Amino acid sequence: MRAVVLRFNTLDELAHQVDAGAEEQDLPLPPCGRFREGEWVLTHFCVEDESTCVAACVTDRGGGSRLAFEDRDWERLVDFAEGSRPSLPPPSVPADRVAYVEDVPPDTRVLLVDDDTELQRVVSALLEHAGYQTDSVSSGEQALDLLRRAHFDLLVLDWNLPGMTGLQLCRRLREQGTLLPILFLTANATSDDLVSAFEAGADDFVPKPFRAPELAARVMGLLRRSLPAPCVGAASRQLT
Repeated sequence: MRAVVLRFNTLDELAHQVDAGAEEQDLPLPPCGRFREGEWVLTHFCVEDESTCVAACVTDRGGGSRLAFEDRDWERLVDFAEGSRPSLPPPSVPADRVAYVEDVPPDTRVLLVDDDTELQRVVSALLEHAGYQTDSVSSGEQALDLLRRAHFDLLVLDWNLPGMTGLQLCRRLREQGTLLPILFLTANATSDDLVSAFEAGADDFVPKPFRAPELAARVMGLLRRSLPAPCVGAASRQLT
């Protein structure tokens, strides 16, 4: 899945474009000649040191290519343009309040790499309640060792790891030909960090602090694109 970075001078400038595209939930795609009709792209909106990332589908309604957004991604973009800030989920994640995925294959495995043990517990609880098997390690070296010995369907990766950084781990995996989806979950969320992550081979990027339903939806989205259909179903409920 390819990415595009859209930069704005102010949130007001972004909000003006969002308001203009509200009826169709789409925005103009600057001419770049790289994307084809119907292609899904990761769209990064950067305003100075603030940024957010949502998925969009390239479409042409006449008059040029545009980025069309699903409801949840459009809502996230609206929140960002209005200056809303996501928050970290509480330490305990009740099963009846977590977004979940129907028909998750019982052997779907996610590897979480983060040296923050509290965050490990929160994210692992969220993913396990969503139906995924989850393993956690605290360093890039441990992740490499585990990936040599076991199969995983998705890697959730922190940026600031002891020893080998998350960026170095991502780059090494891609150099080795590893194809599993990689999602960065990190407080490093400047526009330069976004570019560095995708240049290293990342597939998605969720800034900390984050919202539990957003993380669950993004994990589902990456797995939906990488696993054979109909292995991964659509999310049927959102955390409120």
